[in-house]
Amino acid sequence: MPIEIEEVLRRSEQGVTEPYICRGDDNKLYYVKGKGAGYDSLVKEWIAGHLARRLGLPIPTFEIVHVPHELYEIGRHEALRDLGFGLLFGSEQIPNVNELTVLNVESIHGDLRRDIAAFDWWVRNGDRTLTAAGGNPNILWSETSGQPFIIDHNLAFDDGVTLLSQLESHIFGGSLAEICDAPNLQILYRAKFEDALSELA
Repeated sequence: MPIEIEEVLRRSEQGVTEPYICRGDDNKLYYVKGKGAGYDSLVKEWIAGHLARRLGLPIPTFEIVHVPHELYEIGRHEALRDLGFGLLFGSEQIPNVNELTVLNVESIHGDLRRDIAAFDWWVRNGDRTLTAAGGNPNILWSETSGQPFIIDHNLAFDDGVTLLSQLESHIFGGSLAEICDAPNLQILYRAKFEDALSELA
């Protein structure tokens, strides 16, 4: 059963799609992406999210949520115009996290950096960049737990993403280069990817 959205609190100022922060009938807060993000991107979020989860990557809990038509109608011409109604994508809010900075990159274990780099290359996600000059890591960081969370896979499955572009611009491009130089790692990730796909509807 989808999570029923009971309240729209505000719109997030972070992220290109500016998701809506909503309260579900389970009393949890969700970042909800709707028609303003484009329904194609919601499907990409859902599929890439499931693949990331099957690979054991740290990703916030996500759900299909339901926004009632009556709720949308209240603000369809103003605040809720980009939300839409019906079945949408919701990512559970994680308390006390911030966007990853260059100061925290080395705090992420090397194996996990490599796993994320491999995953993003596999699903052709070129939207995870960060240098000292800035970027868009799409990774949240918890100072409390010292744990990262990967988010925003709405630009996955992009045929314009190449191995070269990932090596040059991905936040963990160096980790991807390690895989390119190690046949044993390539075999390892190929097996992991095949296993992740095996039970995907």
